[in-house]
Amino acid sequence: MSDNLTDFDAFLSSMTFANGDVGCECDECDCGVPDAVPPTIRSAVDEHVRKRKLEQPSVFEGSKRLQIRQNRDLVKREDGFSIWRLDLPVDGGDPIVEYRNSHRILFVKQLNKASDVFSIGQGIIGSAAEENTRGRVIWEEGSSYFLQYSKGIACGWVHKLADDTESKKDSTCDDESSNRNKIDAKDVVIYSLKVSPQTLQDMPDGPPEDASCWVKKSHELFRRCLAKTQQNNNTGAGEDASSPNDERTAIEGIPLSEEDGFDMNLIVELAQ
Repeated sequence: MSDNLTDFDAFLSSMTFANGDVGCECDECDCGVPDAVPPTIRSAVDEHVRKRKLEQPSVFEGSKRLQIRQNRDLVKREDGFSIWRLDLPVDGGDPIVEYRNSHRILFVKQLNKASDVFSIGQGIIGSAAEENTRGRVIWEEGSSYFLQYSKGIACGWVHKLADDTESKKDSTCDDESSNRNKIDAKDVVIYSLKVSPQTLQDMPDGPPEDASCWVKKSHELFRRCLAKTQQNNNTGAGEDASSPNDERTAIEGIPLSEEDGFDMNLIVELAQ
């Protein structure tokens, strides 16, 4: 990101529409590319940030511009369903941030043992407070996870070398072993299947008859995930809502069964 970008540009670049898709209709923006933001709003935000820096300099001391090297590409969109591919390079700077205004199922296509994935923390993205509260997610390569709609809750992930890999690099191992560790840390690849609650509500009898096979299977899979989540909530109604397991589920998602995970994998293949 160039130094002449404003703080507002940096914020826009962290959102879903940063990929420049003019027809973007994602759950984060509904407004297209950053240039579609009216100049008056852009100026107002820049002025607000300028005043805050003058009034509360301690909040911005040591702040940095977002450096995002992650990549997100739209694979397919149809009838309110969409699939996105996320590529997370190791130490790829700040995370792309999305808001959970849709249900989503994450298929972890590539995640090897040399890698750890961390969910974003609390606070301004890239701030010390946010980075210090990031939590490691226990995902497995080839598995899928359901993240239910949660309005106002942000999600995003960063890719780091696993602790044991870091220690190997810092030890007195030979150059060959060190280079092998770096090679092992391939990009984490995640496919994200999304649909809004309203879209599902508008399809009580399923998608249109002429919908693609991947859309029909996506509808069925989301219905099953929601039904199982509701059943689990009813079963655990008497448990402490603030338990550590609930907190971990909120950032990792609910693991899909082997059968549902197979369907998610199939949906990704059909959509490409």
